Amino acid sequence: MTLPAVAPRLMPLALAVALFAVACQSETGSDTPDPVAAAPAAAEPAAAAPAPAEASGDTFHWQCGEVGVASTYLDDAERVTLAFSGRELELPIAVSASGARYADDAGNEFWTKGDSGTLTLAAEAGSETAKRDCTRSERPSPWFQAAERGIGFRAGGGEPGWFVEVDRGESPELRATLDYGERKIEVAQAEPVQGDAPRYTGATADGTRVVLSIDRRPCQDGMSGEWFEAGATLEVGDRSYNGCGAFLFE
Repeated sequence: MTLPAVAPRLMPLALAVALFAVACQSETGSDTPDPVAAAPAAAEPAAAAPAPAEASGDTFHWQCGEVGVASTYLDDAERVTLAFSGRELELPIAVSASGARYADDAGNEFWTKGDSGTLTLAAEAGSETAKRDCTRSERPSPWFQAAERGIGFRAGGGEPGWFVEVDRGESPELRATLDYGERKIEVAQAEPVQGDAPRYTGATADGTRVVLSIDRRPCQDGMSGEWFEAGATLEVGDRSYNGCGAFLFE
């Protein structure tokens, strides 16, 4: 079957259409649109918060204002245990725009980025020391060091500066540094007295009477603003020293 010839009067229009198609194909290389090139550019995904670099078991030391803090990371850094002032606080990881943030529903928060961060303690809400700036430190706090040595109770205070440490056991050794380090005493075998107001009694080698009385109510250090679980009074002969302390093992 023979196709009919194109009418002469339609030839200019057919020729124009053919020439236009050839021109378009020579410019694009194809008469089929490129779906990738035609699609609108996709928005870049928002950057995710960086995962903490710390690994399980890692412990770092921080100076948060006047408070020395040790942070130990657990479960691939999904949780952190903070040791400070003779006590511990465990926090779960929380959402953050940057850095490593750990927080709980009570309002406690530990947020670090590199070698700096902040510590917020719910128990101090409303006080001037509720939020402390932190910097990484090479030196563990004396409370962390005492716990590492197995000390049972530690207390201290200022004006004049002093601290006392008591070992664990039925007849623990008691050691105290007094008057900004100018005087040191030891009680080889202190006698612990348990109860609502626990205390330790004994005497030094020269016969000086020593009594350490513990008041198990929250105590705030007047100079640093640091909170402890108990108040403490150390009597050495006719001198008395007042401060705060904590049981490191119970």
